[in-house]
Parts: sequence; structure tokens; C-alpha cells
Amino acid sequence: MPITTALSCLALLVVQTSETPSAPDSAPVLRPHVPIRLGDDARNAYDVPFFPGADYDPEVTTPAAVFGQPAGSRIASHGEVLRALQALEATSDRVVLGQYGTTYEGRPLVIALITSPENHARLEEAAAAARELHAGTLDADGWLARDLPAFAWMGYGIHGDETSATEAAAPFAYHLAAARGDEIERVLDRTVIVLDPCLNPDGRERIRSMVVQSSGFRANLDDGAMQRGRWPGGRGNHFLFDMNRDWMAGEAPETRARWQVLSRYPPMLFVDAHEMSGLDTFLFYPQADPRNRHLPKRLDFWQRALAEDAGRDFDRYGWGYYTREWADALYPGYSDAWGSLNGAIGMLYEQGRTIGAPLERDSGEVVSYRESVHGQLVASWANVRTFAETRDGIARDYAAHRARGATDLDGLDGDAFVVRPSGDVERDARFVRTLTLQGVRIERAEAAFEVPRGVDVLGNAFEARTFDAGTWVVRAEQPSGALVRTYLEFDPRLELGFLEEERARLERGQGSRVYDVSAWNLARQAGVDGAWVDLPDGLTLTPVDAVLEPRGPEPAALAGAYAWAAPAEDTRSVRFAAQAMELGVAVHVSDEPFAARVAAPGGGPAETVRFGRGSFLVRRHENVAPDVDARIAEAARTSGARVSPVLSGRSADGEGPDLGGQHFELLAAPRVALVTNDPVSPTEVGALWRAVDEELGLPVTLLDAQGWRRVDLDRYNVLVVPPGGGAFLDEQSGSIADWVEGGGTLVTVGSSAFALAVEDGELSGNRLRRDVLDELPRYAWRTSRERARTEVDLDALYGRGAAAPGVADDDAGDEADDAPGSGVDDEGADAADLDRWRRRFSPSGVILRGELDAESWITGGYAAAGELCVPFSGSRVLMSKTRPAVRLAPNDRVRLGGLLWPEARARVADSAWLTVETMGRGQVVSFAASPVYRGSWRGTQRLFLNAVVVGPGMVRGR
Repeated sequence: MPITTALSCLALLVVQTSETPSAPDSAPVLRPHVPIRLGDDARNAYDVPFFPGADYDPEVTTPAAVFGQPAGSRIASHGEVLRALQALEATSDRVVLGQYGTTYEGRPLVIALITSPENHARLEEAAAAARELHAGTLDADGWLARDLPAFAWMGYGIHGDETSATEAAAPFAYHLAAARGDEIERVLDRTVIVLDPCLNPDGRERIRSMVVQSSGFRANLDDGAMQRGRWPGGRGNHFLFDMNRDWMAGEAPETRARWQVLSRYPPMLFVDAHEMSGLDTFLFYPQADPRNRHLPKRLDFWQRALAEDAGRDFDRYGWGYYTREWADALYPGYSDAWGSLNGAIGMLYEQGRTIGAPLERDSGEVVSYRESVHGQLVASWANVRTFAETRDGIARDYAAHRARGATDLDGLDGDAFVVRPSGDVERDARFVRTLTLQGVRIERAEAAFEVPRGVDVLGNAFEARTFDAGTWVVRAEQPSGALVRTYLEFDPRLELGFLEEERARLERGQGSRVYDVSAWNLARQAGVDGAWVDLPDGLTLTPVDAVLEPRGPEPAALAGAYAWAAPAEDTRSVRFAAQAMELGVAVHVSDEPFAARVAAPGGGPAETVRFGRGSFLVRRHENVAPDVDARIAEAARTSGARVSPVLSGRSADGEGPDLGGQHFELLAAPRVALVTNDPVSPTEVGALWRAVDEELGLPVTLLDAQGWRRVDLDRYNVLVVPPGGGAFLDEQSGSIADWVEGGGTLVTVGSSAFALAVEDGELSGNRLRRDVLDELPRYAWRTSRERARTEVDLDALYGRGAAAPGVADDDAGDEADDAPGSGVDDEGADAADLDRWRRRFSPSGVILRGELDAESWITGGYAAAGELCVPFSGSRVLMSKTRPAVRLAPNDRVRLGGLLWPEARARVADSAWLTVETMGRGQVVSFAASPVYRGSWRGTQRLFLNAVVVGPGMVRGR
């Protein structure tokens, strides 16, 4: 039977005409198919107009006409939102769209510029004046005299699964584009609305697909139902980055693109629309304590003014809301914090989320999706309306903040932050780019100069230090000075009143009021060699717009070499090694510094080049492929590394190792697997995933923790377990232990590393401090021995004197302190009780000093016997019976920045931050905190990259 005939017959079975005789009562009746209605169901529909009584231009296309049902009643796709805005642009002379970037997945990032037609005609004039005001070349009176509109940035849905925010963008844009009357005309005459409808398209599409796929014919009102999403949710972008923590570092391409469009249209109002728990109501600013001291002086005043007007509108609807509770004003990486530090009035909304369907709260109240969208709209309109009415006063305070940025040096360690160019040119360039893209002025010294005093990134004060020509200089006194001081200040201090309240809460066991990390520093996170200094007079400086990342020699210069070497200090060298091994090239890593004769560019005399420990070497004689030169050139090109053509296997200085000797370990090509899905942290997965995929250019297999029965570990030689994987490791410890003993490299991070540190654990000899309180003296003794300077007593060695050889191991613990690095302890306190008491004061996010083991392969590329800044958080402290690759510093030196109470400092001092343990033929690498935290900790990221690229070559078996 032809298919068309079959379909016709099927249609006759389903569709009955009026002439079809009724079926007998016993016969089955086939119901016509009806698609599932997405979003609010009929029983819980919310039909209150978004803007009651508004008069709209009928010629302007409504969002409902695009969506096929009332706006806000279901989750619209990113494409539908864009089509709704395009329809507004086509039918309203108030709207102009523009694309300013793309996401990882290629979706467009757009803004809608919404204002009066008259303002559109002078938009470039208004934007130019706003930039002059922002740069400090135009004062408030001069700007007001021009009678130009002010810019208001309205950003929606930076967390993709906070869907009501983006859902509100299209109907809000419609109201601005189509409403008629004196009120809307006054708003549009005095302002330009820069509306970003979807800050995170990739995350929104991820959560939308989950919601659609789990929808049914009946709405599920349970706030915990999987119908509202599953791991990893839609919070982050493609690589699961929380972009609301990315505004300082700009690791996401979406953030960097957003900086540039905001620099074109500097706003005075900066709105950031979010969602919170669906069982909650609605939060908006003013903010809670603690507060960042560099925020605008009048920020709280204006936040209260905007909140008053929004609150009155909420009262008319009888909605619940609150201010000044858990959302503090300390951390500068948030969206609204970035806007405020630039002088705008930053406002945050947190609507109780329903994620696309009705939800029942604990009280029994049912909130439809459309009602949650309505809350976002009312808050947006109230703030824009208030901003238009108070524009002149806000403009004066905006200009005052920018002017204060050019003069305020209160509490700083110098008048400028300087950065020495290093061998890691990519790291330096990223740091400079991050600041310049945000409008921070950076200059370059044209000649060497000496400063009278300063403080470096490790908190060390110095005097009379010389900096070479080419040093980058970031003056604190500039219009963007608030950003400079906030980003680069080493140790932000909190007000005494807040500290007293915080201390009392912790002593009562009520937890901290600090919502996020209490320490940050862009230079420390980037790993650059920087310092706060007082600049000398008469210094010649040249403005810097960008820093080029120098590349290695051209492919022709690499051809025919005896060998090739890439320097350890340049992170791109790790990428080169990874890329070369992907191309089938045999690569070695050095365990000592070496010197090599290198062909000079352009055919000049050979040069002696020194390479540090951890540098990479490729020997021609071990790579028999006829196209090895092409492979080396390709790896150099894709990595950008400075690969040097080596002319001889003989040491160039006659002192270091020859290039054919045993100080070069052959690496194994990494085959990397990363554990994902519940119970691991999505954001931590994302940072580790991005580091391997984008930074190293290596394929990484995402393994499903919930589908482990299908996993063949023998396919991989590196297994990375992000934070949150404790239960997974416990369940799979046997199979993973067998794999490690067979030669695998297990890398555990954060809480997953702590999960291994248990008594009788199969995978690690590390222990949690709370579990070895009786053994602390022995750990303290080991630490003191590691730090002791190596000395040779010739009298003791050869017997000519009476000196004793030292203390025996068995007696060493008797004289050690009872708590490593603490110095003091409570007299008579039980050790377990005291440790529980101290855990109450554990930090939520601080920067600590780490001490590097220069002999460990994982610290290759770092200075010998050096120190580095590391992130730390939480109550768990790692104690190692072996020498850690990175150990935290003693009590009196461990804290570099952040709120670290003395009790917590005594616990974490001298503990392990990074360990490498041999197990069978394999090894276990444990990080006490994420080395790629939020993607911006490039100063510690190299340790993780070494674990992935170098680690497989360091095992006993292959």
C-alpha cells in the first residue's frame, strides 16, 4: 500500500465527521493527539496585564504574536527572543538592534538600543559625551549643559537557568517600544535603554531543553522536581563558567565582548536581573554588609531611592519582597559590582524562580511562571522610571566618582602598580589585556627606573628596587581608579563593626555573613610579577593599548635542527608539548636547568640559551617520521610557544646536563578523562574542562559518574575528579585503585582530594587534620625538617669534633609544638573540642602563601625554592606524611589576603596544598583547592597543566 494511502486510512480512524455513525459503547474511542502545552497550564494561568492600563501602538508587533501564546507563560528559546526583538525593530522607530559578540556555541550576543526617535538621531553624540564623562575629560556641568540622554544598562539572565529574567526582556522591550503617553515619552527622552536580553544564551538553551524534554500534560508544582532541570543546569555558559563571577577577570568570551559594548555606551544605571530559590519572594538592593570601600559614596542613597519606588509598585500587587539581607557589597566580580565600581548605580534583582512552570511554595501559594516574569518587569520599569526622574543628580554623583578615582590613594601601598615582563609572555599579556579592555589606563616605562619603596605580590616590603625598561605601570590615580584599587589591592580590610558582628555569629555557630570570597587580587590570580610602588618624578611613560604575545621562529627556522627546546617559564610550552605528542612526537621534560646552543634568527652566530627545570626537549633521532620538521612547526604554530632550534646535544656551558642524558624524562601522550554529572560541581568541572580543552588543546573525555559501569579506564592515563566527587570516589575506590596501581595518574581537586584522606583509604596516605590530632607533633617535626637549610658539619661527619649528629626520628616528636605553626594553644583544652571550635572560623575564600618543592616534577616552570599565591577555602585541612609539592607557609606568614581568623590560621598553617603520592606504578595528585578556580587563577593553573601533560610520563609503568 502506498504511504499516502496508509496515512489517509489512519486519518479516517482518528477524525470523525458528523456523518460517521456513533461507535457502540463497548468500542474504543481514539482521541485526537494534542501537543503538550509548555509552561503555565490552564489551571494555574496568570492573566494579570503586565502594565495595566497601558496604551500601545497597534502597529508594533507583540511578543505574543511571535511566541504563539502570552509572553512569559512559557520558556521562549533564545532564537524566539531575538525574533521578538527583530519584530520590534521592524515595527517601531524606538528600537535598534546590534550584535556585539558570540558565545562558545556560536549564538549571537545582542543589545537593543531603545530611546526616542530624536535621541536615535543623536545617539553617537550622546555616546561620545558619555565616554568623555567616563574618561574625565568632561565634567557634570558640561554634560548636563548638552541636554543629552543618559545610558541605562538592563542585563537579563547571566545565569541561564534563572529564566524569568530573560523572559522579561521581550515584553519589557515591547512596553518601551510601543507604549504611548507622557510618562513613557519622558523616560525615553531622558534615557537610552541598552537592553541585553540574554547574557547567557548557551546556558539558557541547555536548561530550556531539559524543561521541554521533561514536561508533561499536568504541571508539576514541586520545586525539587527534575522537570525544573538536572545536572549541570543552565547556570553557566558552554564551559559551565559562572559569568556573574567573571566581571573582574574576563575569562569568558561573553564577558570580554560585554566590556567592549559597555565601554561604547557607559551606563549610569546598571541593572542585573537574577533568580533565587523558588520558595523565596523577591530581593532587590540596597545591599547588605560588608561593603567594598571603593564603591561610589552615594551608591547606598541611590539604591534606596530606586528601592522605594520599586517597593511601592510591588505593594500594589501585594507581592512579597525584601532588601539588605544576604546580598553583600564586597566581592567585585559580580555584574552590578562592576557597574558600580565604574560609577553607575548597580541594582540586583532576585526573583523566586519557577523555571518555566507553576510552583507551589511552602505556604501553599502557587506562583505561575508568568507571575515571576511580571515581578522582573515591574522592578525593571520602576528603576528605569526613577532613573529618568533623577538623572541629573545621578549624573553629578557619577562624575564625582570618576573624579575621585583620579585622586584617591587612601590606604594603598603606593601610587602605582607595576609589573615586570616575565618569560611567560602569554600570562603577562592576558593581565594587561584584562585591564585595558575594561578601560584601565596602562603605561610602559621607556627607561629603567628606581623606586624608593614598595610591596610585592607576596606581601614582601622592599626598598630601593630597580625596574627595567618595558615595565608596565598602572597608576591608581585615574578615572578608573576604583577598579584599579579594588582589583589590585592586596588585602581588603573590613570595618570593625562588621567584624565584631561576624565574630559573634561564628562563636554562636550561626555561620558567616560573607556571601562570597573575602580575598581577590587580579595580579596574584594571574601569577604576574607585580608590586605596589611610589613612582619617581620625571618618569617617561608611554600609553599601552595592547600587549602582543611574541611567537616562536617561523617554520623554516625550525627545519633541520638537531633538537628543539621550549622554555619552562612560558606556559605555552606546556601546550606545545601536548600538541606535539598529539602529533605523534616523542617529547622529554627536564628535571634540571640546562644550556643549549640555539640557531640565531636570520642565520647569525649561534646563541647560548638557558632553559629552566621543567623545559621541554624534542630529540630528532628519537622521532623517525620523515615529516618531523612539519610536525614540530605545526605544534609551535598552534601553541604559540617560543620553540628554539638546538644545534648540538652538548651542554652549551659545560656545566649543566648534556641533552642526551638521564635528566630528560620521556613523556607519555595524555589521554584525559574528566568525571562529570552528580555529585561533582558543575562550575568546577567547567574550569578544569576548559583548561584541558581550550588552554592545552587536548581532547578530554567527559565521563558520567552515574554511568560508571560503561567506563573502561584503561583507555585513559589521566583521570581528573573535580570537587564534589567524594561519594563517587568512595563507591569506585576499588576499580580506581587498580587503575592507579597499573600506571594511571589520578588528579583530585578540593573536596574530592579531602575525600581520599581517610583512615584505611585505598588511594592516599594523606589525612584530614581533625583525624590526626594526636599525631600533630610528628607532622610538625616533618615540616620543620623540610624547611631546615641543608648544612654539612665536617667535624660531625669525620669525627674530629664532639658535635652530636642530631635528634633521632623516634624522639623528634617530644619537643614539637602540639599544633603546626600555631605557636599557642588553649591550656587544658581537649584536642578534638579545640579543633571543632577552630573549624567555626574557617574561611570562605582567602589567598594564602604556598611554598614550592623545587624537586617535584609538578612544580616545573616555577622558580626554584619559590613561593606562590594560592586560593583556599573551607574547614578541611590536608596533612601529608610525604613532602608536599606545595605546602602552606607557617602561621606568621601564611595569610596574604582575606578574612582568616587566628583560629583558622592556626589550623591551615603548614598544611599540604598539593601532594603527589606514588601508588604502585601510578600516582595520585591531590589539590586542597582548585588550581583553576573560576578560570582566573593562572598563577596556579600551571600546576594542573603539568599534572595532565607531564604526569603520565612520571609513573613507574606505561
